Amino acid sequence: MNVARPSCFDVAVIGAGPAGCSAALALARTGHAVVLLEKAALPRYKTCGGGVLARAFKLLPASAQSVVERSFHSVALNFSGDEMGFVTIRPQPVVYMTMRADLDCLLAREAQKAGVQLVESCTIKHINLRPDCVAINSEREQYRAKFVIAADGVHSATAKAVGWPDLPALAPALEHEIYLADEDFARFSQVPRFDFNTLDAGYAWVFPKCTHLSVGILSTHRTCPELQTRLADYLQRLGIMRIQKTEKHGYLIPLAPRRGPLARGRVLLVGDAAGLVDPITAEGITHAIVSGQLAAAALTQSRLDVTAVSSLYQSLLEKNILGELRAARFLARILYRHPRLRHAAFRLNGQKLCEFVTNVVMGQATYRETLKRPSSYLKFLGQ
Repeated sequence: MNVARPSCFDVAVIGAGPAGCSAALALARTGHAVVLLEKAALPRYKTCGGGVLARAFKLLPASAQSVVERSFHSVALNFSGDEMGFVTIRPQPVVYMTMRADLDCLLAREAQKAGVQLVESCTIKHINLRPDCVAINSEREQYRAKFVIAADGVHSATAKAVGWPDLPALAPALEHEIYLADEDFARFSQVPRFDFNTLDAGYAWVFPKCTHLSVGILSTHRTCPELQTRLADYLQRLGIMRIQKTEKHGYLIPLAPRRGPLARGRVLLVGDAAGLVDPITAEGITHAIVSGQLAAAALTQSRLDVTAVSSLYQSLLEKNILGELRAARFLARILYRHPRLRHAAFRLNGQKLCEFVTNVVMGQATYRETLKRPSSYLKFLGQ
């Protein structure tokens, strides 16, 4: 059934990833007229390890289970060269493995079913801020909306057009989709793993999918010219040699939010466009979903009052995300910038540290609450 297009939408959401789809779905469910603009045709490949943590998965629609390739109740953390390895196990899955092309497409279709007008293959050429609305010009059409939610990723053209400064901290990452012979795949198919000491200030990972491995590496340094070499060394060290097919991808991960309020007038930033990524795990899906939902809540609660939206959205972010990210950045500096202290902490209390981080990704603990109790993290450091 064709739905008549309004002359001016309540909200235009740019980008159909978890942040944009979550915002669009929440707004549609509260009766707003929403258009979701996606530059590609869905499904489209999205560079991402595809591991959806338990804390994020519980925020998704129930139908998300249909795009889960595998789920794991245990995760391994290893320190190359130190002979240290830890495994955490939970009764419920810690991580759900997906391909982001499938997950994003499902979320966009869920928003569409709720009444969102989804426009695919829509490249935005210009955004014009007007006193009463925002005009969005694509290659083919113009869309008008009272507000815009920018969910267009780390390279957000919307944020640039509206005048936000660049993201202050970016982590380069490589991710390979690797297909192996059955007997080789079986060696790595039982548990996701994270490996430190593969490079300075970063880590590598292996995520088993249904028929292949997603293997990647990242550095928290803004530039790391040897990333390709380090990933090749990592594969060799693990014995991943007889590769049948590899799909190679590179991307950037924001490790800190954009400076200043994340809403300006009629434009709100969410997800990677806002820089809302856990700096310890470099995982962004959780805060993408939450920020999308918070943007929708701010617009709904303010009744689309432009004078109230910005402060309300910033307040909701502070309460639910920004304070947690500040605590995480403090801990991330210890983890990535002080290798001797990290080594000592894990040598003394590695299992406890891993259990703590697992509790965080399960949604059962927070970095912020831990830092409010110095005795808890001093114990981790053996003090």
